[in-house]
Amino acid sequence: MKNRLLPLLLLAALCGAATPVATAQDAGLKQRMEQRLASVDDLRRRQIVGENNVGFLELRGPANPQEQELVAAENLDRAAVYVAIAKRNETTKETVGKARAKQIAAASAKGLLLQDAEGNWAPKP
Repeated sequence: MKNRLLPLLLLAALCGAATPVATAQDAGLKQRMEQRLASVDDLRRRQIVGENNVGFLELRGPANPQEQELVAAENLDRAAVYVAIAKRNETTKETVGKARAKQIAAASAKGLLLQDAEGNWAPKP
């Protein structure tokens, strides 16, 4: 549950709470990310992907083509979210991604693969 809360909070900030009227594009983005969440969580639990230190999923184990497409789609949508947040906060998408990576790491369940600031990978203790 904790693993699912943070992405939903980020989506709420992007698509609802931060703007009075969500655009159709934002609504579609939110819907796509919500629909993928269970599958993304499954890939994380199986350590097929990890959360890198710039806010994106990264393949860490063997993935079939469908899983690879899922990761690519999730990362594209995350990039769009980071750009929108960066624009609203007058910062860069890289800054937003790094901040998001720290949030994800803090909220991640034990055993999920995380990349630290130096680039090292390890399961969360």
